[in-house]
Amino acid sequence: MAELAPEVRSALFTPGTEAARLRKAVTVGADVCIFDLEDSVPLERAVEARQTVSRALAELHGRGQIWVRVHPSSSPQMPEDLAALPLDRVDAVMLPKVGGAHDVVECRTAILAAKGRPDLPLVPIIESAAGVLNVIDIARSVEILCLAFGRFDLSADLGIDPEAGSPALATARAAIVLASAAAGLHPGLDSPWLKIDDLEGLRAAAQQGRDDGFGGMLLIHPSHVDTVNQVFSPTADEVTWARGIVASAGEAEAVGRGAYARDGQMVDEAVVRRARRILHQR
Repeated sequence: MAELAPEVRSALFTPGTEAARLRKAVTVGADVCIFDLEDSVPLERAVEARQTVSRALAELHGRGQIWVRVHPSSSPQMPEDLAALPLDRVDAVMLPKVGGAHDVVECRTAILAAKGRPDLPLVPIIESAAGVLNVIDIARSVEILCLAFGRFDLSADLGIDPEAGSPALATARAAIVLASAAAGLHPGLDSPWLKIDDLEGLRAAAQQGRDDGFGGMLLIHPSHVDTVNQVFSPTADEVTWARGIVASAGEAEAVGRGAYARDGQMVDEAVVRRARRILHQR
């Protein structure tokens, strides 16, 4: 497991061919900027994208968390992506279409071949039926930072409507959340909201993601950053509640009490842990 980074609420994709947009991405308040070499880049522009991203990494390193999404392990483009990058300036590698732990191993091998550091964190995207069924092994692989959910690719894999509320998608979401917690990873990142101008829909989707146990969300547009950061941050009422719980727990511990009642609520270690987690997310 990779060392946990600060809370990641928003992770903004930017096409690797767009130098100006890469520069702008680090200024819009996203917790993570993902410089993309995969889906948003036509294959015939792959070399150009690698060069553009490499220059951007050299220029922008230190101005925030920057991940790079490379091609999947099944593609010969993946090792070429890694070999072309200054990996000492990459905070994590995002690996798409991860179907099993073997994909993580192949990517790690390519990182080492490209002279990248052995502990460079990986962020696998779970976006196939195989990935969902193997998600526990993927989460337990070496130096995984967090998992991300690819709802649209998974829906295509299953031949279903991504908006239809399929039990299969609900199962996949739960599997990612549970595997992340079991492996001690940062909470997973939910799929992006594709309707750029529908900020109310975005807010509802982000709130559902938070309620389901995701820690943040993948984004495709800078205008989504503020809404998602707000939704995945504790509210003022949550912070006030958490501070009260932690303070009262300290008082109870000082007098040798375990579980106790506060404001008509039973407080035990599980409640205290939730309160501490809320304060950690501030």
